Amino acid sequence: MRNTLLHLKRFTLAFILIIGLTFSLSAKQTEAFKISHGPYLQEVTTDGVSFIFTTSLPAFSCIELRKQGETQSKMYRHTEYGLHDAYNTFHSIRSQGLEPGTAYEYRILTKEIREFNPYKIVYGDSITSQWYSFQTTDPKGKGGSLFIVSDTHNDAKKLETLLNLCDYKTCDVFLYAGDLMNYMENDETPFESFIDTSVRLFATSIPFEMVRGNHETRGKLARTYPKLFPKTTDKIYSSRLVGDIMIVMLDCGEDKPDTAPVYAGLNDFDNYRTEQTEWLKELVKTKDFKKAKYRIVISHFPMITSLDKGQDTDHGISDLAAKMLPVLNKANIDLMISGHTHRYDFFEAGSGGNHFPVIVGSNQSATRLDIQDGKIKAKVVDKDGKILLDMQF
Repeated sequence: MRNTLLHLKRFTLAFILIIGLTFSLSAKQTEAFKISHGPYLQEVTTDGVSFIFTTSLPAFSCIELRKQGETQSKMYRHTEYGLHDAYNTFHSIRSQGLEPGTAYEYRILTKEIREFNPYKIVYGDSITSQWYSFQTTDPKGKGGSLFIVSDTHNDAKKLETLLNLCDYKTCDVFLYAGDLMNYMENDETPFESFIDTSVRLFATSIPFEMVRGNHETRGKLARTYPKLFPKTTDKIYSSRLVGDIMIVMLDCGEDKPDTAPVYAGLNDFDNYRTEQTEWLKELVKTKDFKKAKYRIVISHFPMITSLDKGQDTDHGISDLAAKMLPVLNKANIDLMISGHTHRYDFFEAGSGGNHFPVIVGSNQSATRLDIQDGKIKAKVVDKDGKILLDMQF
């Protein structure tokens, strides 16, 4: 009797496993092939652009690109070491050699790969997206309107509210100043937190610039961050000249010392900030930086020395300010915009080691800059529509 029960249990367990495996394979085989996220644009320059999107199943993808109003097009694929990128669900394709200040149209062409064997590739369904449009950066552009937000922490609804309150449809540049996510724990988090909303509203045609906050350095997928927001420099910190506006985007790292137990010996941000400072010293010497009429710095941490209260969580601000303020204070910076503290603040030049004004956005506010005719008009609004700052520099 005991042996019979034992055999019955084993048979039942095996049956359940077989059914489960069959169901799993069946579900995978019947999953619809689709473009699951995107497309969104990254690093639009005078002569190039990156297109980012994901598919629900492994695929081979390319971008078809043409000048707006023309019929002749060109195909772009991501190719490395003689191999076209294939059999993946995350797709990042760069187009170079474009013309400055020119309107283009693009669409995605993607084919599902059902089997990928050494000598046999089996394709499945194909998708051709609608046409989207964008414009390369115009080096002769004058002024512009910038949207800046930080610390929305996975709240896509709040992000959309703030975009609407700042009249995003009339903005030329979108800057996300860090902590738009709590942590990078799974592949969907960046999309659910802000990318999908950005795509729906503007990011198929105008890129957003993601400036990393300390929360984006946390989580088991934090090291995949750069692939979502690719740069031709392969760095996270960067600069962008938009017409006559120079935007410097710094990567602050973590707030606590590298030796903090919660980091388990996996961080090296003190050395990273030193490396970044050397890059900044060279940037301010460049022709692009010097010829800019306006210079805006985006930094998740506000570089205000008076904010350092000697606590562990102040270390990042202190280290960043000690290394970078001496460079920035000599670089004719017009304005810095930061976040991190979750409290709105405005610091005039000279109030904390800074030779330029600093706006610190809260976790409930966003900033709009309207720049033209030698003037910068800054407006900070909270999610309820209350104006926190309305000032001209």
